Amino acid sequence: MIEQLSDSVLLEAYNKAKQIQLEEDFLAILEKELVRRDIHINKSTM
Repeated sequence: MIEQLSDSVLLEAYNKAKQIQLEEDFLAILEKELVRRDIHINKSTM
């Protein structure tokens, strides 16, 4: 199901999840999908 999200929606979901400090397990799922899609994030600015 996560595969159906557009890149921009996935990135927005990741940023919001980090902002509101969701569970690390959920963040890991999002990060794994970002890596799979070769979408780079700058964790130091989050």
